[in-house]
Amino acid sequence: MNYYTSQRLSPSITRITDFTGVCCYLVEGEEKACLLDTCNGFGNIREYAETLTDKPLFIILTHGHIDHAPGACWFDEVYLNHADLKLVHQHASRSYRLERFSADPQNQTIPQADYCPDFTGKYRDIQDGQDFDLGGVSIQMIACPGHTQGMMMPLVREERTIIFGDGCGVGVLLFGENSSTVSAYKKSLEKIQRIEDQYDLILRNHGTFTSPKELLGNVIECCNAILEGRASGQKIITHGIEFFIAQAVDEQENRLDGKTGNIKYTADKAC
Repeated sequence: MNYYTSQRLSPSITRITDFTGVCCYLVEGEEKACLLDTCNGFGNIREYAETLTDKPLFIILTHGHIDHAPGACWFDEVYLNHADLKLVHQHASRSYRLERFSADPQNQTIPQADYCPDFTGKYRDIQDGQDFDLGGVSIQMIACPGHTQGMMMPLVREERTIIFGDGCGVGVLLFGENSSTVSAYKKSLEKIQRIEDQYDLILRNHGTFTSPKELLGNVIECCNAILEGRASGQKIITHGIEFFIAQAVDEQENRLDGKTGNIKYTADKAC
């Protein structure tokens, strides 16, 4: 089964989307290529990516969740902020994925042999601000703790493109031991706000995959609403978990005020 499709976004950036609708990004320079995330770990994403580029290929994981990290098992050179090590060891494990994914009807026809194996290598740490030179194209990794403690946003300098990924979007999830509080998350977003003059395009890994630049300011406003007691109070179920949502939404989770950007959070994160 072919689990992947792709779309060229620019001379150096290609979006790769798996059959569940999650995407990752291939960034190519003159000397190297980098895969930013690896989707859910179905099939062999390395074999697919190598049909798109002939450059030596390595992996940078934006964070350690189940729908971003598992496909790294096919690679030797894999980077991850070590704040997410505990998380990735759980979420990328084959046993965890089999348990989680097999309960979803859309995955029940997938042969177990097509679930990629466990990663047996060593995750190389990423520092805030670290640059990766691909040859004429560079990626700067910016730490943005919030969704997870190790959350990173890649800035492709020459393309003036930043990949917010799951770090800032239409419904950022803050819950459990691996997420920040809203106040800590706000500080991360304010740091990203200080480099807004360095990018024009925002890419994400889910949904529409792109967002307007006002997204960041809108999500900061959501943080303020929660911290100042002005949040909607509306509850919503996602992944079987009950969340509060900062700004009220309709049944399709579109904000009632027409803006884009929201935060789903559990009560313990509202501080």
